[in-house]
Amino acid sequence: MSGQWHMWNAGDPADRRAWVRLWEQSPMQHPFAHPDLCWLLRPHHGRLMAATMTVGSGHILYPFFLRDIDDAGPLRQDIISPYGYGGPLHWGLDSVEESAAQFWARFGGWADESGVVSEFVRFSLFGEELLPYPGPTRERQTNYVRDLDVTEEELWLGVESKVRSNVRRARKEGVRVVVDTRGEHLQDFLRIYHGTMERRDSVAWYRFDADFFSGLHAALPGRYAYVMAEHEGRIVSADLLLLSADAGYYFLGGTDRGSFSARPNDLVKFEAMSWLRHSGRSSYVLGGGVQPKDGLERYKRGFAPRGAVPFTTGERVFAPKAYESLVNAAKQQFATAGAAWEEADGFFPEYRRQVPADRLPSRLATTEV
Repeated sequence: MSGQWHMWNAGDPADRRAWVRLWEQSPMQHPFAHPDLCWLLRPHHGRLMAATMTVGSGHILYPFFLRDIDDAGPLRQDIISPYGYGGPLHWGLDSVEESAAQFWARFGGWADESGVVSEFVRFSLFGEELLPYPGPTRERQTNYVRDLDVTEEELWLGVESKVRSNVRRARKEGVRVVVDTRGEHLQDFLRIYHGTMERRDSVAWYRFDADFFSGLHAALPGRYAYVMAEHEGRIVSADLLLLSADAGYYFLGGTDRGSFSARPNDLVKFEAMSWLRHSGRSSYVLGGGVQPKDGLERYKRGFAPRGAVPFTTGERVFAPKAYESLVNAAKQQFATAGAAWEEADGFFPEYRRQVPADRLPSRLATTEV
């Protein structure tokens, strides 16, 4: 059966409305596939698009950003999926393999006509909801997903002993947890989150302002939750969860430095799992670290020691000659600046590597995401 193919531009009001309708029909209602959340997370100069196909009563939805490639000549662009977990989602298809072949053939033709050089996809951790990908993939690092189809006792015994000890300590210290699904405690969250970002010296892209969170509330009503620890009348730790129909995703969070000894975030994460379980969701995606095997990854592993899942990316080149030319130009920029070019660090697409700021003339040293 031939599918009905569409390429939607979220900047077009009619396309955006069609996208939202399709998202609302999807059984997973994946937060990172909603156009309004994707828009809030857009990269520099990215145009938000979605390739869709309907086959009978089945559907495919693939959100992505289309980016111009600077100084690459006329009509040269590349693709990157939105921040978080994405890729081509599917549901209700009679034959996933046949539909995938048809979808990717149409997509490849569109990419050639549109001057797309390469594609970088951050895949969902739930492989059963993803369309088979026709290009190379790479396992980047380990993420952790907690299975919530358990009893309350199994949930408790399924975390590492140090987590149980920290939860007991938080409770003994009088820490209690509140769950806010309406954004009423946003100012408390902003205070904690911005303090955490400052302490960690995070890059500007992660320092979301109040308007970002107001936009998130408007985009996903009923699909977010602030899980917050209160101690001595003050919110001292908080995690923001994004919610699909069947899973919760840790998104952003932080803890006041002065409350570390009370271990409030261990209690926040444990109570988040319990709350998600009682809401009928079967998984909690904690994510991974900033770098493989770092302290943050080890901390998250404590809540799901048997829930290791590889975080995988898709990396495809549509125009090999153009790609090679762009990589050579980037290498020349590094050589001119006297900067080392690391061949094996896994960066993709290679031509978007940036010369380290300390190697650039001061007037050119900028940070872009």
